[in-house]
Amino acid sequence: MSKKIVHVVGTGTIGEPLIGLLCDFKEQLGIDHVTFHKNTPLTTDRSKVISLTKRGARLSTHSDKFEGFKAIGLKPEYTTEEAIERASVVIDCTPSGYGHDNKVKYYNKFSNNTLGFVAQGSEFGFGKPYARGINDQTLVKGKDQFVQVVSCNTH
Repeated sequence: MSKKIVHVVGTGTIGEPLIGLLCDFKEQLGIDHVTFHKNTPLTTDRSKVISLTKRGARLSTHSDKFEGFKAIGLKPEYTTEEAIERASVVIDCTPSGYGHDNKVKYYNKFSNNTLGFVAQGSEFGFGKPYARGINDQTLVKGKDQFVQVVSCNTH
């Protein structure tokens, strides 16, 4: 895996600012490309997607939704599976429960060529619970491929 590609699933409260941050600081972070998954082609989200693509992020969606995105003036570059397969790291920012569904449907399938998968705190059981600066020593490189990022909001 020569290129460092971060793929973010979800463009909501957590996903959208994370995608923007990764794009704005990709050089400093050593990231080559940022891709993101948007599930539904909504005209109300069109400006958000355009803004993210102008910042350098590349849109992916399910192959059967390409036409819906094109109809509102957006051009997905990758299918869901293509984006996950080419990613070095996948960060799942979907609502509670979807991270587990995505793990079963997609992430396990591509675990052999992806360094890691990260989900938010509400995804109990997704992977090893991790809070930066608190339990850094518990992560084992090459072993802990699925990580649940926890915080004070994880209940």
